Amino acid sequence: MNFLGVRTRDEFIAGMTGASPSLNPQVQTVLPSVDEEYLEWIDVLEAVVGGNGAFTMIELGAGWGRWLMNAAAAARASDRLPVHLVGVEAEPTHFRWMQQHFEDNDVDEGSLTLIEAAVAAQAGWVRFHVGDPSAWYGQAIDPNPHTGTSPSVDRPAAFPVAPASRDERRIIDVRAVSLQSILGGLGRVDLIDLDVQGAEAEVLESAETMLSGQVKRVHIGTHSAENERRLHELFARLRWTNLNDYQCGAEVETPWGCVSFQDGVQTWLNPTL
Repeated sequence: MNFLGVRTRDEFIAGMTGASPSLNPQVQTVLPSVDEEYLEWIDVLEAVVGGNGAFTMIELGAGWGRWLMNAAAAARASDRLPVHLVGVEAEPTHFRWMQQHFEDNDVDEGSLTLIEAAVAAQAGWVRFHVGDPSAWYGQAIDPNPHTGTSPSVDRPAAFPVAPASRDERRIIDVRAVSLQSILGGLGRVDLIDLDVQGAEAEVLESAETMLSGQVKRVHIGTHSAENERRLHELFARLRWTNLNDYQCGAEVETPWGCVSFQDGVQTWLNPTL
């Protein structure tokens, strides 16, 4: 349990920490450490506090829905209700964990839209890396051409997707959805939080027109200098305000202390909403 009261199962991160699942609940009352995630905490909490009555958030590449649940807990504490949470995750085990995470934390199913898919510039089918769920959260769309006998883009929606084993890393075909289609079913969105392992620029560029009309804030985990450049060009065209801009792989003195960034971080605020 973290300082907001969010309960998280050990198995979700046991492979990263090397710790065995504990029989005794661990309560963490301290505030987050100053690292690259500190900026994500700020964006999530500021978005909640800045919500106008209701609060809507989208998390792309959601994993077990960690940031959505943290936002929901903060919204509960600050009476920013009702809440609408949209989580998109393609890794099959992570998607099941996300469903479990919201159940563990007593989130009303009516406030959730959970989509088992990758997010891409266009809807369809993509080749996607899956597996090793508790130790790896870097699953991504595979950039290499499809070499199998079945097409990945034109596959019918009813085609079954084979489940990944818990430990095997492999590539499977998964459904892809576009950000346009997600935003099309929503009104105002207080925050989009995305960590999509290299697809961040194309995903946001594809929804350029809708972003300015509906989205107040975007928090982006970046994964290349090329993506960072394209994002700057996109939000410059939209005339958004930059709040955070830290390159991936850099060690930087931030207002909160020195931070070593594995992923880069960009935060953009829509001045019209």
